Amino acid sequence: MAERKAVNKYYPPDWTPAKGSINTYRKSHPLRERAKRLHEGILRIRFELPYNIWCGGCGDMVGMGVRYNADKSKVGMYYSTPIYKFRMKCHLCDNYFEIQTDPKNCDYVIMSGASRKNERWDQPDNE
Repeated sequence: MAERKAVNKYYPPDWTPAKGSINTYRKSHPLRERAKRLHEGILRIRFELPYNIWCGGCGDMVGMGVRYNADKSKVGMYYSTPIYKFRMKCHLCDNYFEIQTDPKNCDYVIMSGASRKNERWDQPDNE
């Protein structure tokens, strides 16, 4: 299977290693369009919802595991652990919602645009 992978890259005839890397020569970033707003501290990533939520715009439920293209930005620190904010658009409407990491409680907190669907599992109730 490895023999089918492309290991060669195209190098223009006027490029030489003295001109720097091929990305520097072509004036592009290795992450391409994902790094378009990197100078603002925002990186486009693929984010999967950690739990079920209710969208604040359309009122529909969005299930756990739905993947979004999210804007990731660093908003603070908890001791030495960074706190990240993820901003994504609902696929059912035009509403944006923001989710932030909570390293103190090892969880995610919805900051705006949605609300968490409370589905706590309790062992005595399920026996």
